[in-house]
Amino acid sequence: MKALSIYYTMRGRTKKTALAIGDALTNYEVTYFPVELTGKFIEKIKQFDKFEKGDFSAIEPGLSTLDAAGYDLLLFGMPTYGSKPPSTFDEIIKRMAHLSGKKAIIFVTARFSGGKALEYMKESIEAMGAQIINKIKFRRLFYLGVRKAKKFGQEINENK
Repeated sequence: MKALSIYYTMRGRTKKTALAIGDALTNYEVTYFPVELTGKFIEKIKQFDKFEKGDFSAIEPGLSTLDAAGYDLLLFGMPTYGSKPPSTFDEIIKRMAHLSGKKAIIFVTARFSGGKALEYMKESIEAMGAQIINKIKFRRLFYLGVRKAKKFGQEINENK
């Protein structure tokens, strides 16, 4: 079986979580679609601002080929900014071909809450015709470990 893990990360917390979940999915061949902001902090902020203003040219080649058709499971991982995921999330699901009818798992990383972002993602993905089969928020003020993420991945793996 095949899984596609789509994640957005600025400082590495969401990436670390996505990779830990993916490593635990031993019944799946996992492919990643990362949106990673790179460079010094100010460069990351500038890229974040471009995305928030609708300029996705930095990731256009990947966005234009996003297709869920070959996957049995989709995983969406996003950080929370305020009470929503970054606007890149909306662009990803808008552009993804063959999302309808797919099974999806969503997770957010947050320093404080994250619940509203998780609900927003759930509603948005379901509006595109996919079925959310599990969701979780990974919340930690400073250090976000991977133990909980690995356990979550193992649960997904067992309940395929």
